[in-house]
Amino acid sequence: MTWLTIGLLACLSPLRAQYSLGNTGLMNIPTADMHEPGTFLLGGNYLPDGMTPFNFNTGNYFANISLFSFVELSYRCTLLKTTRYDGKRGYFQQDRSMTARVRPLKEGKYWPALVIGMNDPFRNTGNNYFASVYGVLTKGFSLTGNDRLSLTAGYFYPMNDYSVQDGVFGGVSYSPGFCRELLVSAEYDTQGINVGTAIRLWKHVSVHVFTREFKSVAGGIRYECVLPH
Repeated sequence: MTWLTIGLLACLSPLRAQYSLGNTGLMNIPTADMHEPGTFLLGGNYLPDGMTPFNFNTGNYFANISLFSFVELSYRCTLLKTTRYDGKRGYFQQDRSMTARVRPLKEGKYWPALVIGMNDPFRNTGNNYFASVYGVLTKGFSLTGNDRLSLTAGYFYPMNDYSVQDGVFGGVSYSPGFCRELLVSAEYDTQGINVGTAIRLWKHVSVHVFTREFKSVAGGIRYECVLPH
């Protein structure tokens, strides 16, 4: 009975999040989906070596809010392993990053949604490893039995010479009709292919896990709610 209750709570509304960075998207790429106005996200991720521009295992934490149906802002901090003044090595510093997203075109029956986004827009806040401007298109399709298939394609334009976001990206996601809170996705994020899954176990909490070409595994958790507005 307990597992039946959890299953019912997990099948309430579709999942939307770029899980590794706390934005709307798939596992490691953005999509042109947008959350309901007032949606607030708070969460964190474990990111192994190979998932970030850093040569060590790390993690991040983030906050995200959808101010309107067409505007989304997020802020995140990634832990940096550095050597302290006493010679001890540990996660003593953080890489701070921001994202702003605007949707000029909402998805229609015959056309995809379009989102324009900017990562790390301020040049004086460190190395700006994720600094880029991107455009992304997403189109969803309803299949037999209310299953949902979505296709995404976009392009990152790097804002400096060492941004890890550079070039074409794309992905596909699938949510079964019997549980729209279950998401399975595959994507190319300009660095490699990721395959992963996410599910909401309770009304406001979801977990996810994905792998980069089956060489390393990342995962995380997030809390989601709609603020009064």
